[in-house]
Amino acid sequence: STKSATEYGKQWYQRRVRVNRSILQSRLMGKYVFTHKAIWAVDLPQTNSTWNEINCVMRLVATVPGFQHWAFVARGSIPELDDTEAYFVAQFNQDSYIPKAAERDEERRKGVKKYDSVADFVENNKRHAALLLCTTKTKTHVWALLPERNELGEMEYQDRGDILQDPEGRLVSSGPGSDSHQWAEMARPLSLGDLNELIYTSDLVGKTYTAAERNCQMFAKSMFRQA
Repeated sequence: STKSATEYGKQWYQRRVRVNRSILQSRLMGKYVFTHKAIWAVDLPQTNSTWNEINCVMRLVATVPGFQHWAFVARGSIPELDDTEAYFVAQFNQDSYIPKAAERDEERRKGVKKYDSVADFVENNKRHAALLLCTTKTKTHVWALLPERNELGEMEYQDRGDILQDPEGRLVSSGPGSDSHQWAEMARPLSLGDLNELIYTSDLVGKTYTAAERNCQMFAKSMFRQA
């Protein structure tokens, strides 16, 4: 994945919110219910600082899709209210770290924010949510992935169509129901707080990023399985 997958996206969105304690305690945020999930992907730029490392790894690990950054995305809304569609976007990047329970407790006890959130909340703007994955102006092609079993019974993540296309991140589908094929239903509806807690039960808690074993794709798949 990239060192800072949201750096480019910061120039483009207006209503993105980092999911932190104060947001989770907001009464308004508590009204959101998330019902659908997906994995979104974007090609990594060849100028990325981790390109050489990833290039070497992907030559050896043929089962892992190379040169792509993945994020877990959930879609929700405030039930019975129009125009409240929202997106939860969780990404594990080179500079990410997901603290263990004891480390989180220490943060709360000392009242000091030591670990940054790996998740963002975007209200009513699918394009801005997808741009969070993008690091350069030349790589704004974002597409959806969902798992399907292949002929051998193995689970593979298949392309379910574009979300953004070049140039400059043009949104492909925005009408009601136009992207239904790009989402899977969750096992049960989840609140913003529920989704955020899944991060701390993922396979990468307490681990630092490596291109081969602890990367954005492993994190996205772990979140998808849990949601």
